[in-house]
Amino acid sequence: KIPLVRWHWRYAYVNSTHALLPPRLNRVYATDGGMLTSGALLHTKFLPGIVDRSREEKSRGEHFADGAQFASYYDRLTADPVLHDKASTRYTGWRQLEALGLISRGGWV
Repeated sequence: KIPLVRWHWRYAYVNSTHALLPPRLNRVYATDGGMLTSGALLHTKFLPGIVDRSREEKSRGEHFADGAQFASYYDRLTADPVLHDKASTRYTGWRQLEALGLISRGGWV
């Protein structure tokens, strides 16, 4: 997902907020070996209440342009899957994500 973009009339959102045009706006890593500022979005499927929310979303059928294609996705979430294993770790904050290399300050202090 693309959470925050400085708007410009030449930019276009594609597939909701999952991608942008022009393509360079989707670059999340530095191609020259440096670091780009990056962040992380914490998805609601990992929060309590996902089973009920998934039932509601499936009944609405409004996921992107073709809600029907997500029926099996919602069916699996309403089955109350276990989304953690022995390698899982409890989220403690953004510094943890940075230490794990999942986000970067991009060289900012």
